[in-house]
Amino acid sequence: VNCSDGLRQGEQKEYYKSGELNYIVNFIDDLRQGEKREYYDSGELEFAVNKINGLKQGEQKGYYESGELKYTVNFIDNLKQGEQKGYYKSGELKYTVSHKDNLQQGEFKYYYESGELNYIVNFIDDLRQGEAKGYYKSGELEYTITFVDDKQEGTIRLNKNSK
Repeated sequence: VNCSDGLRQGEQKEYYKSGELNYIVNFIDDLRQGEKREYYDSGELEFAVNKINGLKQGEQKGYYESGELKYTVNFIDNLKQGEQKGYYKSGELKYTVSHKDNLQQGEFKYYYESGELNYIVNFIDDLRQGEAKGYYKSGELEYTITFVDDKQEGTIRLNKNSK
């Protein structure tokens, strides 16, 4: 990276001790601009995100070291906003959660790799709130747990009518 009047300008690359590329990012007037790409020490892409005036903007995509899509999440002014999705290496949906100003808000859903709902809980300002439910792959309710401000309230209630 070059410096002009004490401000970083141009492409910056950082490398692991092994010599593999760690990340690459562009600077304009000392602010990160454009796509930032970070890599595993194996050389595979770990994630890519757009930067505007140094802040994450738009969709970030993360990848498993083997190359499969791991997650997608949207940023506005460096804060997670909207739905985040996680994926198994197989490409099947692993979880969904929404963010507002970097905090989890609303339903968090976690799925079995075969696609059935495994677990659901509600978030308010990054804290689990209310009833969480766990399910067997068959879709039958396995248990319920109540949360107040991210702390378990009472006991886990098992569904005695199933399995």
